[in-house]
Amino acid sequence: MLYPFPPGPGSSSPWGPIQTVTPLGPDAALVTTASHGGLRISPAALSCLPDAIQRTAYSANGWFEEDCDWALPYLALGLDAHEPDAARAAEVHAAAVRTVQRFHPQHAALLGVAPATGGQADG
Repeated sequence: MLYPFPPGPGSSSPWGPIQTVTPLGPDAALVTTASHGGLRISPAALSCLPDAIQRTAYSANGWFEEDCDWALPYLALGLDAHEPDAARAAEVHAAAVRTVQRFHPQHAALLGVAPATGGQADG
């Protein structure tokens, strides 16, 4: 199925019809559906990601699910720069770092993330 960018409410996503869209810069948007959601990035942004993080077991074609995979393009593309304020940017960036440490430790160095210390990091 072809998914246009930017997505809009009512359009299709891998998780069903999109209910909300929150732009995060010109090349990314957070989307929600009745069942799930995630981060959608433009084809141009996807081509800027390292090959190793362009797809996961749960994410592909510019769609990154909300539980674990969203943090990969978030960090790689510096999307915290598009958060509405500095406090939110710092909070979400820290959450993205913890998510990569816990669920994608094999990509931590690629994203400039230090390995988790002292056991498993919170997600």
